[in-house]
Amino acid sequence: MYSRQFLSLYSAIFFLFSGYGLFLNSAGVKLTQMGVNNLTIGVLNAAFFVGGTLSAIISHRIISRVGHIRSFSVFGAIFAIAALAHLMVEILWLWGLFRILLGFCHYSLLMIVESWFNARSNNENRAKVLALYEVMYYSASATGVLLLSLNLSSNNIFTLAAILVITSTLPIGLTRMKQPDIPQRQRVSLPHVLSIAPLAWLSCFMAGIFINGFFTMGSVFVLRQGFDLRQVSIYLGAAMVGGFTIQLMVAWLSNRFGRPRVISGCAATSAMTALIGILLLLFLPHTAWVQYIIAFMIGCSAFPLYALGLARANDVLPNNMNTVEVNRALLFVYGMGSLVGPLLLGGIMQLFSHYGFYSVYLIAALCLAIYAMRQPHVPVSERSVYVPVPGNSGPAIVTVLDPRNEDNNKPFDPVIAEQYVQQTLQTNPDEPTEPGNETDTNEHIEPDVTQSQIDQPTQSSDQTDKIR
Repeated sequence: MYSRQFLSLYSAIFFLFSGYGLFLNSAGVKLTQMGVNNLTIGVLNAAFFVGGTLSAIISHRIISRVGHIRSFSVFGAIFAIAALAHLMVEILWLWGLFRILLGFCHYSLLMIVESWFNARSNNENRAKVLALYEVMYYSASATGVLLLSLNLSSNNIFTLAAILVITSTLPIGLTRMKQPDIPQRQRVSLPHVLSIAPLAWLSCFMAGIFINGFFTMGSVFVLRQGFDLRQVSIYLGAAMVGGFTIQLMVAWLSNRFGRPRVISGCAATSAMTALIGILLLLFLPHTAWVQYIIAFMIGCSAFPLYALGLARANDVLPNNMNTVEVNRALLFVYGMGSLVGPLLLGGIMQLFSHYGFYSVYLIAALCLAIYAMRQPHVPVSERSVYVPVPGNSGPAIVTVLDPRNEDNNKPFDPVIAEQYVQQTLQTNPDEPTEPGNETDTNEHIEPDVTQSQIDQPTQSSDQTDKIR
């Protein structure tokens, strides 16, 4: 019974992400064929993530009122209606409203499934559940992207995306699992996270721009060069393959050399890749295979930035302090980047044609690389474990299911956390720990912030309320 329950959840996730990947990438195809300019395409793509933001605010109330299974069926039906409504009208402001509905429904569906994952997982299997979730995310998203290679008409693509999302409601509608409790919505303080972990904040924001900017505007970029749908599919799929295959290497490098070095290295690689991409557009235009290599390298270098940002945030918090609130805030920051990405890429591409696509990656990644290079390192004994969390997941995956929070039972207190960060970085010099000279990872170096302060965070709750 236990395995069957997880099978139904993973089946729902697979079809949901397949429909999501197909629709997110195909919208640009349809709009490009309609002759819509790049800036307008960026605005319409950004509307999807406006709906995702609204989901985090409203969907809790709907799910709590009517239950998980009914809510899942309703959100799936609305997603299908909004997707198919694109076929009936070509009024762009209506398309914007449809895409807000699509984003709202997608992230609400994700919240429902992940709440079941949370209820059915425990400390023994949490890491395995998260690892399989990541595999399912990449395989399903790649499936959605590769469906573009079938050279379907734009109308059939919208219809197929709706069919896939409706299919995801079947295993949930037939499940016999008990409905879990919806976790209460928690307030997040973005200024606190910025002051405690600025590198994590910036990395997650840039990851939102790079990842969802790529998947919303990448198809437009390729089509503007005269390529067909099959080539668009391979280009986007190459980035997915790169993002998935590099995870283990990034985990090893970041655990050994520290997050700032690896974040700087990934960002510098993205900048160099973008620069090479611009040069190839000048000297080898209309050459598909070189663009596939560029896409693969962008996936390798840009896609791990979100997980690296979470790891950096976990590194700088006191031992045993719960990171759920910080991770939730960073997920919101990632969503902000996802909202800005299509707008920024659409505007720059409108000014500089398809050269603007790689120009955004070049400038943004270079800024991140320089900033990360100047950030102090956390010694090996203070580092958390790198967890390859996909960016387009819901709050349960990056908070409750994150195995790094298994033993972190002290409530988050921003005042103590900020003091801890300042004193830790002052105590430890900027030089990274050399490989081979690492201290025992079980030895925890405590700064002047005492364990009693961490155990009793309520002493500074009044200060926290004032700051919030």
